[in-house]
Amino acid sequence: QVDARVTMVRGNAKALAQAKNEKKAASKKEAKSDLKARGAALKVECGICKAPMINYHQLKQHYDSKHPKETCPPDPNAS
Repeated sequence: QVDARVTMVRGNAKALAQAKNEKKAASKKEAKSDLKARGAALKVECGICKAPMINYHQLKQHYDSKHPKETCPPDPNAS
């Protein structure tokens, strides 16, 4: 009889643990892709190799390191 009571207590805990793990597994199955957000953040593109950049400053650094003989185009947002 002692074993039966222990099993009953564990059975309830087991059921709760299974429900908790089921909920956790369901949340992991959802795709959490941020490709659209990443694509929207890449606003500037290198005219030579078409590499996407986040801002003009990054484009200048890219030109200095990857295309040192070329001149960087002017910033379209500069006034």
